[in-house]
Amino acid sequence: MKTIKLIGKNIGVIVLSILVFIIGAIVEGLVQECFSNQYLRLVIPAFVRIAVTVALARFVSSKLLKMSAKELGLKLKKMDIKLFLISIALPLTVLAFYAYILPSKAYIAKPGSFWISLIRGIFSFGITAGICEELIFRGMIFRYMQRTLGLKAAVILPSLLFACAHIMNMESFNLTDLVLLILAGSSVAAMFTLFALQSDSIYPGAFAHAAWNILIIGGVFGIGDTVNGMGNDSYLIIPIQSTNKLLTGGNFGVEAALPAIIGYITVALMIGVLVKKEFKKCAHRI
Repeated sequence: MKTIKLIGKNIGVIVLSILVFIIGAIVEGLVQECFSNQYLRLVIPAFVRIAVTVALARFVSSKLLKMSAKELGLKLKKMDIKLFLISIALPLTVLAFYAYILPSKAYIAKPGSFWISLIRGIFSFGITAGICEELIFRGMIFRYMQRTLGLKAAVILPSLLFACAHIMNMESFNLTDLVLLILAGSSVAAMFTLFALQSDSIYPGAFAHAAWNILIIGGVFGIGDTVNGMGNDSYLIIPIQSTNKLLTGGNFGVEAALPAIIGYITVALMIGVLVKKEFKKCAHRI
């Protein structure tokens, strides 16, 4: 009975967290309708969504989950330079692989739209997605599960949930596409979770998340015909001269391809070493 109650509480937290995320997205859409200028339609609604999501997450967490802003990871801290460098190196390495190692030639797909593509990448795909998704998955859901189910379950279960949530982005898929997406989504989610563990904050993970989105799927650069389960609408496109799904990522796109998965796992292992060292330091202090 106690186990069933615990499982029920965690499911409830997942539902509440996703609801907070959805409300933030709805508010962003409503605010966009208030502006006709294409730049203002991207920038102001992005900040409103972040503010609404953070406010709702803090309210739900403090009143219902009994978690403080510090426990959620909302307290600003100085970012470790190692995490900063890793965050930039990962997307740049994937970009370099497709641009220089595979025989492909980038081309401008949307001439004259550089600045609007850049703003969309930074605000819509980058900052907004980075902060809101990290707050929901590595803040509310992960921290509550860590408290109630233990660290291992808190790393694995939200990571699988994060991967499954991205299935909705795909217009069509087969078994291979699904396997690649689940493997990639859970790997990158585990990587972001380790960012949160190492820093005790959502912001380094949010920065890494934003850097990845801006450089890989964020409007300025895009790799292949499909990005994040949708048609590539980027300013500059790096085509993939292969039909091998291990390189294309199938119908989800390059984020689910083998080079990206290898990158996620490599970074996760690197940060895992840092986390282990930090745990050992804390144990020695005790």
